[in-house]
Amino acid sequence: MLDSIKYNLSHLASFSGRDARQTFWYYILFLVALRLVISMAVSVPMVISMMQRAFVQAQAGVDEDAMLTAMMQDMGGWMAMSVWVGVAVQLVTLALAAAAFVRRLHDSGRSGWWCALAIASGLAGAAVSISMIGQVQAMFAMSAADPIAFQQAAMEQRSNPLALLGWIGPIVVIVFGAMKSTDGPNRYGDAPVRF
Repeated sequence: MLDSIKYNLSHLASFSGRDARQTFWYYILFLVALRLVISMAVSVPMVISMMQRAFVQAQAGVDEDAMLTAMMQDMGGWMAMSVWVGVAVQLVTLALAAAAFVRRLHDSGRSGWWCALAIASGLAGAAVSISMIGQVQAMFAMSAADPIAFQQAAMEQRSNPLALLGWIGPIVVIVFGAMKSTDGPNRYGDAPVRF
C-alpha cells in the first residue's frame, strides 16, 4: 500500500501510462483517509468550542433558549468555515487524484478525458457549496426562534438538485476505477506494475 502511495505522489503530473486497479484504489483510500483526518481536525475544535461555551453559559444560569440560539449561531459560523475548508480539501484532492485516475482509465482502455467529468462535477459541487453558505448561516440563525422553519429550510437544502452535482464525480471514479484492466499492452502502454 505504501508503495502505491509513493508511486502516485511521485507521478502527480504523469497523465500517460497505466495504473492497475490495486495501485489506484490504495492511493484513493489514502486520499479518503486524509480527507477524513482533515475533516476531524476541523470538526473536533468546533464541537469542543461550542460545548465549552454551553457549559460556561449553563453555569452562569443563562436561559436554555438563549443558549440554544447562541449555539446555533456559532454553528452557522463554523459551518461556513467548514465549507471553505471542505472546498479547499476538495480542490487539493482533485489535483492529487487526477493523474492517477487518468492512468487508471488508460489501463481499462478508456480515454483520460473521462476524468474531466469527475473534475467538472467536483468543481460544480464546490461552487454549489460556496453559494449556499449564506443560506446555511441564515438557517442556523433562525433555528431557535422558529424550529419548524429551520426544519423546512434544512429539507430544502437536502432536496436541492444542484447539491447532487458533487456526487457525479465519485460515481464516475467508482464505476471506471473498478473496470477490468485490459490484458497485456494497449494503446496507452504496457501492462502496469502492481503495487
